[in-house]
Amino acid sequence: MGRKILAVIAGVLTGLLVILLVRTMSLAKYPFPDKLDWLDTAHRNEYIASLPDAAFLIVIGSHILGAFLAGLIAALITRKDKFTIGILAVLFIFAFVLVANFTHEYPKLYMMFDVLLTGVAGFAGAAFGRKRIV
Repeated sequence: MGRKILAVIAGVLTGLLVILLVRTMSLAKYPFPDKLDWLDTAHRNEYIASLPDAAFLIVIGSHILGAFLAGLIAALITRKDKFTIGILAVLFIFAFVLVANFTHEYPKLYMMFDVLLTGVAGFAGAAFGRKRIV
């Protein structure tokens, strides 16, 4: 039981760390404006609307990579129920992605692809980790 909990925690932390690192690196290319007020919804949505498509692709890529690695790491660490534990870790990342997408006004097509591809990547990571023995 302890190993399963550790596997989920390690998978989730790995996934979130990867998402954080990729999104932080994307700030070098698409920095925040100097006077951006995240508490002002209109100002925040205006900034999001001004971003190019490449910025959204970077975010989608970070979510895909984070979900895949969360499922993979969790499935690799645990001994039994590898796929289930991998999917459990992915669900935490998936919940993070859903909250992030529906908190701000992102383009609908971006949200659709982000949610779909994050789920598929997480499933693939857990399935791939299930087949490996560490």
